[in-house]
Amino acid sequence: MKKTIAFTALLLAVGTLALKAQDDYPHGFYVKPTGSYFIKVTPVEFPAISGMPARDRSFTINPQTGETTTTSEKALTGSFGEGWRAGLTFGYRFNRILGVELGVNMYQSTEQDMMRQNGTISGNTVLNLNTVGKIRAYDVAPALVAHFPVEGMIRPYTKVGIIVPVGGYLQINTTLDDKTGQFAQEAGFTSPIPDTHIALALEREERINPRPTVGFQAAVGTDFMISDHCGIFVEVEYRNISVGGKDKELRKYSGTGTVVSDATLQPVPGIPQTPITMENASASQKDVTYHSKLTPGMNVAGWEDFNRSRPSDDLRSYVNIGGLGLNAGIKFYLH
Repeated sequence: MKKTIAFTALLLAVGTLALKAQDDYPHGFYVKPTGSYFIKVTPVEFPAISGMPARDRSFTINPQTGETTTTSEKALTGSFGEGWRAGLTFGYRFNRILGVELGVNMYQSTEQDMMRQNGTISGNTVLNLNTVGKIRAYDVAPALVAHFPVEGMIRPYTKVGIIVPVGGYLQINTTLDDKTGQFAQEAGFTSPIPDTHIALALEREERINPRPTVGFQAAVGTDFMISDHCGIFVEVEYRNISVGGKDKELRKYSGTGTVVSDATLQPVPGIPQTPITMENASASQKDVTYHSKLTPGMNVAGWEDFNRSRPSDDLRSYVNIGGLGLNAGIKFYLH
């Protein structure tokens, strides 16, 4: 918040000085509808999901002891800075050099792999887990613009500013096919028949809501003037935002539970599959609050007094939305 106030004060100060230095160069209000595509430039390891690290892991399971042996494992890295953006920018040019802009944008990242697990017994897959994430964000972006004082059709400029997210979320989708019973047991599903367990096929969608934050943007661009009132612009922009989670809500929870034999992992004849819906999700799965520090009295999965019937608490993690992008659009001068 302090950074936002300081930057706003800077824009006001520059505007006041610029108004005192008016000249005959075209100035006034303009508007820019903009389309953008960004590529990621600062990949980092993704945060843990439900206590499990961001890994692509394959392993074998000993059918006699249940012990697992890892055959391959790698950390999953990336950035949600890759994606497309649409926006509308309002600007005012004080004189031939200085101006200000305010962008209003909607950003959609590409889908990123955040976790993969594959477990086998004697070459047969008995556990397959895949988690992907994507971000949608809405922001306002004030910036200070410095134009090169040149005449003609081609008019370069540069700008620097901040990004203030005003809405959005990180959406995490998980698909699970688990014949081992591990995830069913952790979710509270048990079989009433001896020597059997629940095989779980599940789809889950979660949304993590962000805490307030401020990011950075800088760009170099060029106007290609078509007339005194219209031009085409192209920009290369770098931006970087680090976003922490505020809370998480479960949006989708659906699948089937099947009673299978412990020995063969095959369905027990005569017992129908059980549909799984949001009603089967516990309160601790539906609502999670994130904190910078966990303290006694919080409802934390894995702690001795953890209660599934209450909303849960977890450590806050961060994701990066840093990217290098190409912006293009049309600039309409309103003078």
